[in-house]
Amino acid sequence: MTESTQRQRLLHAYLEADPANTHLLFELADLYLQSGQTQACEEILSRLLAADPVHFGGRSLVGVCLMRQNRLDDAIAAFDDLRGEGWEEPALFYNLAYALMLQGRYAEAEVNAARAASRLDVLPQAGPLYARALHFLGKVDEAVAACEQALREHPELLPMYGLLATLYLDQENLAAAEIVARQVLDASPKDPDAATVMGMLAISKQDLDVAIPMLDQACAGRPNSGRAWMGQGLVSMLQGDLEQAADRVGEALRHMPGHVGSWHVLAWCRILQQKPGVAKEALLEALRLDRNFADTHGGLAIVAIMEGKTIEAQQSVKRALGLNPNSFPGLYAQSLLLQAAGQPAQAQAIHGKLMESAVLPDGTSLQQAVARAVALSPFGKDTPAG
Repeated sequence: MTESTQRQRLLHAYLEADPANTHLLFELADLYLQSGQTQACEEILSRLLAADPVHFGGRSLVGVCLMRQNRLDDAIAAFDDLRGEGWEEPALFYNLAYALMLQGRYAEAEVNAARAASRLDVLPQAGPLYARALHFLGKVDEAVAACEQALREHPELLPMYGLLATLYLDQENLAAAEIVARQVLDASPKDPDAATVMGMLAISKQDLDVAIPMLDQACAGRPNSGRAWMGQGLVSMLQGDLEQAADRVGEALRHMPGHVGSWHVLAWCRILQQKPGVAKEALLEALRLDRNFADTHGGLAIVAIMEGKTIEAQQSVKRALGLNPNSFPGLYAQSLLLQAAGQPAQAQAIHGKLMESAVLPDGTSLQQAVARAVALSPFGKDTPAG
């Protein structure tokens, strides 16, 4: 019998003598929730709120219980009711922010997480939540600052160091990312954030002997991490297994469907497989998410070249390089257009050699260039757990 079960039985015995004791009812409901017994939790909360309909802790726990059941709209409504009544407990803002993040409402989550993080003295776990909210919004520098501040005040927040390593990677502070990730793994060898960072850094160096075990560890520790699955996809790409790469990138997208760069990688997998039709589908999904991303238009230009649509390709190249003169797909498509000189057959022949194409002065292959670029690119929108 676990300690929690023993305590539950003891509380039930106490409640037989004092059935309306709200302190005992709240503790019992919380124990049930922590052990995953949401139905039992709801039953005890009903008794609690019958005895005290305005009990703040009980009503807050109702919202958390709803979150555990993935009834996010109901949970948010419960928290909003409390906030509307003037309650300003840090835990209320924390729970509301977390529910909003699970719905992908990151801007609203940031506001509430900031309120919770203003009281790190009573709720230190609000620090990582606030940093993640900022990260999902692409505010990497602010997220780093929030993370560093929380760790200065609460160095015991060990999971936050893995997040800090991730943020340093997205900040392109590669040396700091590696230092922190190594420190985390020394203290906690199975930390999924740190393992993902080390895996991505290894991919950027084409060091698969390090990348593979690190990313296997990351996916095992956090199966819903889109970033870790993306790393697995890049490993497969570097190994030349493009079908497996596409499958793994697809798994990454299942966890972070709003990440434009992942749709780009899926498109590259299909381009390298000589499948322009499905590559275009991925790029159109990226375009739906952000119409002003240069690399999307560059990718569409490459697909158009593969299909022999020179005028369409030229238009896409113009858009890509107009948005970013250094866009890798845009420049690559431009070079292909120059080589093909408007001849669809010649363009198709060029793309028949994509797999072995050396596109950088050091002879780096196309898939190596793509893998390195993605490994070191900012991710931002991952799953809340990721």
